Amino acid sequence: MDSSLKSNWLQTLDLINKSGHFDSGTMTWIKKTSLFKIENQVAYISCQNIVAINLIRENLQLFEATLSEMVGSNVSIELITEKEMAQMMPDESLKQKAIQLISRGFDPGLTFDSFVRGPSNQEALAACQMACLPKNKGMFNPLMLYGNSGLGKTHILNALGNALAQTQPNAKVIYIYAGDLVSLLLDAMRTKSKEGNAVEKIKETLLDCDYFLVDDIQNLRSDSCQEVFFTLYNELIRQKKQIILTSDTHPSEISSLTKRLISRFSSGLIVNISKPGAEHAKRILMKKIEGHEDVIDIDDDVLDFLARGYSDDVRALEGALNRLIFNATLFNPPTISMSFALGVLKDEPIISEPEQLNAKSIKKAVIRYYGLSYADLEGKSRQKKISQARQICIYLMRDMLQLPYAEIGSQLGNRDHTTISSSFSRAKKMIQKESTWKDAVDEIKRKIT
Repeated sequence: MDSSLKSNWLQTLDLINKSGHFDSGTMTWIKKTSLFKIENQVAYISCQNIVAINLIRENLQLFEATLSEMVGSNVSIELITEKEMAQMMPDESLKQKAIQLISRGFDPGLTFDSFVRGPSNQEALAACQMACLPKNKGMFNPLMLYGNSGLGKTHILNALGNALAQTQPNAKVIYIYAGDLVSLLLDAMRTKSKEGNAVEKIKETLLDCDYFLVDDIQNLRSDSCQEVFFTLYNELIRQKKQIILTSDTHPSEISSLTKRLISRFSSGLIVNISKPGAEHAKRILMKKIEGHEDVIDIDDDVLDFLARGYSDDVRALEGALNRLIFNATLFNPPTISMSFALGVLKDEPIISEPEQLNAKSIKKAVIRYYGLSYADLEGKSRQKKISQARQICIYLMRDMLQLPYAEIGSQLGNRDHTTISSSFSRAKKMIQKESTWKDAVDEIKRKIT
């Protein structure tokens, strides 16, 4: 839509609103309209629903007179639905869809300040904060964050967008979900454009940015869309636009992606966000109730209980807290005590009976912690996350069960005992040196025992 058309229509609606002809509720319906085109003194107004069509039609003279005043010539109004607009002007309809998808804005509540830093996410957080600095733009391109669902990837992208709005207000930031990108590109491929290649028009719109953020890139499943995205990606890199992606898994493990896209993604900086662990999970809970302590009286042992039980998924953790707070407002207990919490959460047990301690239970706990499979643990992949999980598994089997190296090797894909011995030594050093390794071992041990 031409910017002057948009401006003229917004000003028209503003004048009609100020005239007092309609109440605020009625104006809400009328505002769900757009001026797409003026041709041969006819203004085409696209309406999202029949309510808006009827309201304007019943007051057509008012709208035509006000719009004519704004554009400086007499115009008549033609009311059409968005579907009819798509048929009449497919290029404009497609462009509007693109603008709507990439202009959704960022959640103002999701900022770097509201994000609880911990060993599991501090690397990802630091990488995104570095990307916000103009001098670092393109240093790591693309920047890719991966980790299981519910660990804060979307929060970080929103925080980055909000930070850029403060520090670089003139920077153009595109933020889109991979599933929406697929839908947009498929629509472009189906559009019979009157003004050229519709796909190229969409690519031009997407290239008009300084930062290009795509959430859940694992959902870019269409082969034809991957072909388009490949050329778009290369052009963004060539123009030194910062690309930031998120995924539920490491790019090498996204089976739906082509090898050349995986190769491109792997050329930048890939950062894992792992499960937070009980201590970090408790800090997240405390952050959530911060400032509401006067109305939310919750015992500390309940916070410990939630942190231990839901540390695998931050969304589930916050959901459990919300459920407790909601029930507390209903039943008004003196405090949210352990007995009250157990009563509320009785239908979703969060602490299971401990399994028998053996090699199998250790492997099971490790793959659950890292979000892997037995095949990952026992296979030959040297990907960082898998390699770390495997070495911690070796350490735990030796430390907790005192298994011989040869026996541990047979449990992990028939590896040689010398390989197991060196892996155990390395894991032992890393646990003493790196807090992320120690936190992982402590949390896995807790879950096993």
